[in-house]
Amino acid sequence: MSETTPIRPESTARFRFLFLAILAVGIFLRISHFSEWLYFYPDQARDVTLVDDVLSGRASWPLLGPIAASTPFRLGPVSAYFQIASGAAFGVSPQSVAIPDLLFGILSIPLLYVFLRRILSERTSLALMGLYAVSFPAIRYARFAWNSNSIPFFSLLLLLSLSEFLHAKSKTAWPWVMALGITFGIGVQLHTVLLVLLPLMLLAAIAYSIRFDRKAWLKWLAIVTIALILNTGQIISELRTGFKNTGYFFSVLDDRSPHEGAGMTENLALDAVCHAQADALFVSSLPATDDTCAPLTSFRYSLGGYADRTSYVFFLTSISFGFGLFVLGNALLAFRLKKEQDLRKKVFLGAVLLSSILTFVVMLPVVGHNGQVRYLLPIIAVPFFSLGLMAEYVSEKFSKQGIVRRVPIVVLGILVLFNLSTIVSEAKRHAAGVRSDAQYVVWDELEAVRDSIVTRSSPRQEAYLFGGQKYLQNYYKPLAYALSLRGFTLQRSLRHIEDVPAGAPVFFIAQSLENPKKSEYDARPEDLDLTIESYERIGNLGLYKLQH
Repeated sequence: MSETTPIRPESTARFRFLFLAILAVGIFLRISHFSEWLYFYPDQARDVTLVDDVLSGRASWPLLGPIAASTPFRLGPVSAYFQIASGAAFGVSPQSVAIPDLLFGILSIPLLYVFLRRILSERTSLALMGLYAVSFPAIRYARFAWNSNSIPFFSLLLLLSLSEFLHAKSKTAWPWVMALGITFGIGVQLHTVLLVLLPLMLLAAIAYSIRFDRKAWLKWLAIVTIALILNTGQIISELRTGFKNTGYFFSVLDDRSPHEGAGMTENLALDAVCHAQADALFVSSLPATDDTCAPLTSFRYSLGGYADRTSYVFFLTSISFGFGLFVLGNALLAFRLKKEQDLRKKVFLGAVLLSSILTFVVMLPVVGHNGQVRYLLPIIAVPFFSLGLMAEYVSEKFSKQGIVRRVPIVVLGILVLFNLSTIVSEAKRHAAGVRSDAQYVVWDELEAVRDSIVTRSSPRQEAYLFGGQKYLQNYYKPLAYALSLRGFTLQRSLRHIEDVPAGAPVFFIAQSLENPKKSEYDARPEDLDLTIESYERIGNLGLYKLQH
C-alpha cells in the first residue's frame, strides 16, 4: 500500500473514479432506507418536540442543550440549533432533525481522506477511506439524531485546523483560524468528553505556539472569541443562574475523579480495554453488540442471535486485535513523530498523538462510571491512521518479500468483510421488521405499534401504557410523540392499573411471546398479575391490551 515515488497531483482519472466510487458507496449506506430505519429513542422524541415547539412559537431557542448522561449538567445547545435549522428547512419530523448528523457523517468520509493524506500515500489513504465508508459504527452514528453523532467530522476538522495553525506559525491563514475557532466552539458542546479534552488540547497548543511565535496570542484571542460567540447561549444562561450549570459540571468531575490505589489501577486497565474495544469496533464493527466499557470477564458477545464458547473466543480475538492496534499504533505514531524531518508532518503527527494521549487521560475518571465506547468518537480516525502507518511500515520493511507485503491488503479485505457482514445482518433485521427490542427503537416499527394502539383504542383517543422498566423507559416518549401526530394522547402508566380511569384503554409493551430468548427485560403482564384482553405481535415486540 505504500508508494516510493514522490507525491504527485491527485487529479488522474483513476484516482477521481475510485474516490467518487468510495464516496458513493459511503453515501448509499448512510441514506438507504434512512426514513424507515431511523433509530428514535426518548432523546430523539425530546429533541423533535423541542424543534416543533421552537418553530411554532411555543418555546424560545434553548440556551442549554441536553443533559450529560444521568447528571444534572447540561451541554451547549448547538446540536439543537442544527436540528431547528433543519426543521425550518425541511419541515419538522424525526427524519428532518437527523439530517444534520447525516450530512456531517457523509462529509467526514472525504475529510478522513484529507486527514490521512497528510502523512500516508494516496493508495493507503484511499483504501482506508474505503474502510471508513463501510465502517458500521460510522454508518450507524450518521443515521439518526444525537448530539454526539457529528463528533467524527468536527474532530477531524479540528485536528487538521490545529496542525495547520501550529505549522504555519505567524503565517497562519485566517481561514484556518476561523475553522479552529468554529470547530472548538462547536466541539465543546457535543459531548462532555470533548468539553474536557478540547480545552486541554488548546492549552497545550497555545503553549507550543507562543514558544515559537510571541505574536500568536492575537490569533489565539480570535480563536477563543469565535468559540465564545458560538457558546453565547450557555454564557447567557450562566449569568442568569449564577453559574449553576458550571457548578453541576465541577460536581460531576469531583464525583467521577479516579480513586487512588487499586481503584486507579483498575481504571487504567479498564481504560486500555475500552480503547482496544473502540479500535476494534471502529475498523471492523466487532464486537458490534456491546458498547459498554467493561472488564473482559463481564463481556458477552452474541453472534447471529446466540452466545456460545466459539463466539466468545471470536470476541476475545477481536479485542486482542484492538489491543494490538491501540498499543502498536500509538507506538508507531510516536516513532514516526521522532523520526520525521518534515516540520508540517511532524506537527500533524504531534497533534494526533496528543489527542490520543489526552483522550486516554480524560477517559480515566469516566470508564468506571458506565463508560461507553462511543465516548471515544473524538479519536475515531486514530485506529484508521494507525492501520495506515502499520501497512506502510510493513510494505516498506518487507518490500522484497511479496507475501509479507500483501499482508496489509489481506487484513484490509478481512476488515471490510466484517463490516459488510454486520451491515447485511443489520439490514436483514430492519427489512424483516424485527430490529426493535428493549434496547433499540426503530421508527417504522414504532409506527406499527402506534397504529395498533390507535385501532385497538377506537373510538377513544387516549390510552395508558404499562411495561417492564426498560421497555417503558425506552418506548413511552417515542410512542407518545408518534401518537400525538394522530391527535392521540398516551398517558404514562400510573402506579397501579386500578388507578386508571374506568373504560380507558390500557396497553402493556414487552418482548413478544414468540421470542424464545430470555432476558432481564422479559416481564410480561401475567408476571405482574395483569389480565390480558388481547395480544398482537409486532416484530420482536408484544403489545398487550389489558383488562382492568
